[in-house]
Amino acid sequence: MNFSRTKQFAACALAALMLAPAAARAEYPEKPVQIIVPFGAGDAIDGTARVIARQLQNYFGKPFIVRNVDGAGGSVGTLEAAKAPADGYTLLIASTGALTARPIMAEAGYQTDDFIPLAELVETPIAVAVAADSPLNSISDIVEKAKSEDVTFSTPGPGSSQHVSMSDFADQQGIELTHISGQGGKGAVTKALSGEVDFSFVGAPVYKSLAQAGQLKVIGLAADEEVDYLPGAKTFKAQGFDFTASVWFGLVTRKGTPDDVIAKLDAALKEIAASDELAELYSKFSYTDAFRDSAGFAAVIEASSAQNRKVLTELGLAK
Repeated sequence: MNFSRTKQFAACALAALMLAPAAARAEYPEKPVQIIVPFGAGDAIDGTARVIARQLQNYFGKPFIVRNVDGAGGSVGTLEAAKAPADGYTLLIASTGALTARPIMAEAGYQTDDFIPLAELVETPIAVAVAADSPLNSISDIVEKAKSEDVTFSTPGPGSSQHVSMSDFADQQGIELTHISGQGGKGAVTKALSGEVDFSFVGAPVYKSLAQAGQLKVIGLAADEEVDYLPGAKTFKAQGFDFTASVWFGLVTRKGTPDDVIAKLDAALKEIAASDELAELYSKFSYTDAFRDSAGFAAVIEASSAQNRKVLTELGLAK
């Protein structure tokens, strides 16, 4: 009888041990969750991350803390997120370039498939801007100048989608452009305003207030159509160049994170995406709401990776 009871106790103990991890995860999150923003504080995407963090905190009842880990066009923060435990307690604001281009160009310390997509958040077209007193007034002006002189441009950083896209455009036109890192979108614009570079190529919304103040000219919008927040900014296509480029941002976490944790985050983000607060924020920053769930975002990442590999290989920039 004692032997039977011992066997019964052992079986119950084993069952409890097997169920313990699942039960623990069922309480996710049990501690603060960090959201790494791989760009400087104060940018529009930083503001977006902070609103999402606050809403996730309200949804789960646990702290969601934003950390800015800037550097190398988003690669430094992305690498830190790649080294975090796969437990759902480190999320990353991923960008097109840092996630899908940088690993193709150099030994970044991480690969695109080191992460699980959670949700695409926003997308924005990229645009060319010059200082208000620049003699450059069109994309044709840049192309013509580059045929006889050195032309410089700035983007958030090497390997950013802006850098890759403009390098691709230059190759299409048979010209050479010299890239200078702005170490962030604002830094890239500052270099154009000061005359350190001929033009900047960053997300179009970054130019909004400066263009309204008359401090710079947006002379080329890499989109299918004009945008109302940059009146008068002509598209590349309207100027005779069949070229579009955009950048997206989304949330990812480490590959290997338990499925039930992913499911909880997926459900939370779907609810948050429909909030009025987020809609108002996107309107303020002139972002395009491009929400896609985990599966939809995975398809976007796959397409971006394939396109970047093709372009970077053709340009001789793939490692």
